[in-house]
Amino acid sequence: MMQMVVIEGRLVRLTNLDKPMWSGLGVTKGELLHYLAEMASVLLPHWRGRPMTVTRYPEGVEGSFFYQKNCPAGAPDWVQTHNWNGTRYVLVNDLSTLMWLGNQGVVEFHPAEFLAGEPESSSYAVIDLDPTSPLGFEAAVEVALRCHEVLLQLDLKGYPKTSGATGIHVYVPLRSGYGFDVTAALAKTIGLMLQKAVPHMVTLERRIKLRRGVYVDYLQNAPSKTLVGVYSPRPTPAATVSTPVTWEELAKIHPEEFTIRTVPQRVREVGDLFAEVLTCGQSLHHLLPILASR
Repeated sequence: MMQMVVIEGRLVRLTNLDKPMWSGLGVTKGELLHYLAEMASVLLPHWRGRPMTVTRYPEGVEGSFFYQKNCPAGAPDWVQTHNWNGTRYVLVNDLSTLMWLGNQGVVEFHPAEFLAGEPESSSYAVIDLDPTSPLGFEAAVEVALRCHEVLLQLDLKGYPKTSGATGIHVYVPLRSGYGFDVTAALAKTIGLMLQKAVPHMVTLERRIKLRRGVYVDYLQNAPSKTLVGVYSPRPTPAATVSTPVTWEELAKIHPEEFTIRTVPQRVREVGDLFAEVLTCGQSLHHLLPILASR
């Protein structure tokens, strides 16, 4: 099945819409594209202007996949790109580009933590809470709630989202101008405070074989690093989505509740819980003496 559709005045070719993308659920590429189109108004503000790394699953999530940073040859001339560090990244600035990527079997979207042209300035600090096996989501929740307490102690607001797997990502939106050395120092400081509060639960150990507990990956704060974007699908058996949640509901939810079939309705009911990440730029002036020692 192939369709030529006009989106924002641009002709976009959509192919193989009945191809299974999550065959266990009966989710087709057409349904994936419908999800992206339905969610575009909330996800595009978070992804727009950021160099995008994607993961493509040409034969569905049960098949082989590959990461793509460079804009592929043959891309429509209306696709906007940004050259950085020797790579020509796609900028997902509009619905037509989003649908073009979805048609290529893109399931995961990983936007940069900086805006194009400003690689030295991070938009936020990210606290990546990754439970080490055999621990799972419940352990990440326990540490995330402790993280909320730490952020309040530091007079900062944080916004949690599920990773779509077992982890939790907490975003701390910042005023412009802070470099990644500062955001990494903030994330490390928070990790050390968590480790002091619950030493049996938290680790900053980089070596996987030596990790125990929930890993606070402060090194995710770097221009070359990305986290899965808010509202991005994940290639999990349940077709989960990385979804914003409130601190109050965090202990009551499970990531498999949030899928490409359920998240659109949730957003219609509660709105974009990550909206303030775009507007709530916070100062770190009161913490700079502490961060300088990290």
